[in-house]
Amino acid sequence: MDESLILPPAFEGVRDELTGLYNRRGFYKYTEVLIEQYPQTSFCLAYWNIRRFKIVNNLFGWQAGDNILIQLANAMKGALSDENATLGRVERDNFICCVPIEIISQEKWTKMTDLSYFVGEVEYHFSCCYGLYQITEKSMSVSEMEDKARIAMETIKDNYMCSCAWFQDSMWNTILEEQKLSNDFRSAISNKQFKIYYQPVCRAQDGTVEAAEALVRWEHPTRGLIPPGIFVPMFEDNGFISILDRYVWNEVCRMLKDRLDKGLKVVPVSINVSRVEFYKTNLCEEIRDIVASYDVPANLIKIEITETAYAENPKQMQEAVSKFHEYGFVVLMDDFGSGYSSLSTLKDVPIDILKVDMKFLHGFETSHKSAIILEAVIRMAKWMNLKVVAEGVEAKKEWDYLKSVECDMLQGYYFYRPMPMEAFGELLDWMEGGKGASYQKKDKKYENVAPDEFRLGNFQADTLFYGMLGGMGVFELAGNELEIIQVNKGFYEVIYNTTKELDDEAKVLNKKIEEPDMFVLVEKCRRAMESRQMQQVQIHYRRRDNVYIWLKMKIRYIGSQGKRSLFYFAVDNIDEEKKREEEGYFLNYSTAIMRFFDKVYRLDYETGMGEVLHTKGADNMQLRERVYFKDFFTRFAADIEWIDGGLTGSIIENKALLDRELEKSVSGSLNICYKATGMAEGKRVAEIVSALLFRVKMPDEKEEYLCCIKKIAEHDIAE
Repeated sequence: MDESLILPPAFEGVRDELTGLYNRRGFYKYTEVLIEQYPQTSFCLAYWNIRRFKIVNNLFGWQAGDNILIQLANAMKGALSDENATLGRVERDNFICCVPIEIISQEKWTKMTDLSYFVGEVEYHFSCCYGLYQITEKSMSVSEMEDKARIAMETIKDNYMCSCAWFQDSMWNTILEEQKLSNDFRSAISNKQFKIYYQPVCRAQDGTVEAAEALVRWEHPTRGLIPPGIFVPMFEDNGFISILDRYVWNEVCRMLKDRLDKGLKVVPVSINVSRVEFYKTNLCEEIRDIVASYDVPANLIKIEITETAYAENPKQMQEAVSKFHEYGFVVLMDDFGSGYSSLSTLKDVPIDILKVDMKFLHGFETSHKSAIILEAVIRMAKWMNLKVVAEGVEAKKEWDYLKSVECDMLQGYYFYRPMPMEAFGELLDWMEGGKGASYQKKDKKYENVAPDEFRLGNFQADTLFYGMLGGMGVFELAGNELEIIQVNKGFYEVIYNTTKELDDEAKVLNKKIEEPDMFVLVEKCRRAMESRQMQQVQIHYRRRDNVYIWLKMKIRYIGSQGKRSLFYFAVDNIDEEKKREEEGYFLNYSTAIMRFFDKVYRLDYETGMGEVLHTKGADNMQLRERVYFKDFFTRFAADIEWIDGGLTGSIIENKALLDRELEKSVSGSLNICYKATGMAEGKRVAEIVSALLFRVKMPDEKEEYLCCIKKIAEHDIAE
């Protein structure tokens, strides 16, 4: 660090007591001096954060946390001690530095992104993330530079695959948009723009609605429906979440009270408690008092907490759950498995219900390990007398499997999407009329037509299907729409020639077939249904990665229910076979075409050589023989007469001129004719010759030029 950066003695209180780095006040002042003193240097500002640092304090204590902060500060000092740089700690585990931009890519910089800490003989690793802002406007305040670097850091704070991000103007626009929404918040609350949606929770055994979860949506008057993923994190950061949570809790209690007073059916509703709420010591009493003010029984309100909140405040979480139980509330643990301490959470926190998101075990239907984990979680919960809710259920095969492993309750789009209060009330009224769950009218569509091997509820049968060799699957045809309902592991092996896990974009499960394949496959499915015979078809299939391959499909009809029909298909990749077939076609075509010409040259404009690719041998030239072509027509100009008026041999010698003429040509080729005189077998003869020129794009994206010569006429010249 440059020791010449000295502030006036009157400027005191610039050091952070723990690390010895500058505090925010000192960093701002010294950075201003640094930038002014080195006007020719390109600087950037970096804003650092230690990921999930609260867990460090919770696991190892405040002293260990302070030691890690000191360790990072010392690492920054050691790496940048000989550089023109300023270093600071602005708050908690947030650090900041201003360094020459070329430092960023050096090894000593990248080593600061990972920290290790020993507890006894065990080494623990902690990762850092940082945002970078390149200082292009040196008149800008250091405070604004810090804001931009911090904004960049926030974009990758939860992305453990990325340690840094550069500030972009679009990030600033996002902040401005968030500020606009924050400005609209209070009017939105007073005008009830926030609407409570209810997503039913169903009994796994038969799909009967047993409970619901209250969710919030913002119906903005000018921006339309804003999803909670946008405004909830923002409100957690600015503190508005406290107001919004209480708004939701009151609205839920108001709905329950209204239905109770009218003697209508009600079910327990779970309300979400934001992780930031656990900093408040009177949280449990607030919820108790709100529920009591509406005279709603406590057993109609369930409290949903997240595992993330436990990781950040384990002691407060334990105390809160105990108080909720004391006041008669049921407590659910949401997002189980998404954090770092799932098992210790179950051990330490006396929750009643465990919620497992199916996304946590994405792909269980094709992964035996995922199915084992899910089954083990459910079994473990039962040993601990906990009920399990599987959320995110989107397919019947998931429902059938979850029933087979004795999951208690289900929630997801397969049963119900989140619905407004009015629609939820109509559903409860409909159930009260003795009609049961709405799914029963729509989801038994194949139970009488599909053979046993295609019933998707038997896990052992599913495992056998998924493990079968070759690509297999099931189509559903409804009207003119064809959808892939189920595929096995072999399907992806056939399509992608890999056994590796694929991303969501590549997967085809429960996705509709698109044009142009749809028309061909729909026609084959209808023929299979009419004839009851297997149908075959070859299609040029575009994969999700936009690569085209050839597939051969065999389609067999399974059965129908109403306007929907099921078809089994087997698929094989015939891409290599089609390529060999095409190569054969091209070889035959090119051979036939080349026989039409007397001679074919490949013109190499870098060397000026023409290589013989084909010859009828009239002039004793051999294949692969090379001749210098660039001055050919100049050397024989006296014996050549150009026929088509204007175009001469110079067009072949000049690549730029040839390219311009080819670009103007509709066919992409150029034909020139000339009359050549010379001696042949002791006689003077005249030949009318056509030269066809065109470019060929090769597989490696290079372009080659061909010149095809054809003798049109020949006659003797009298002496």
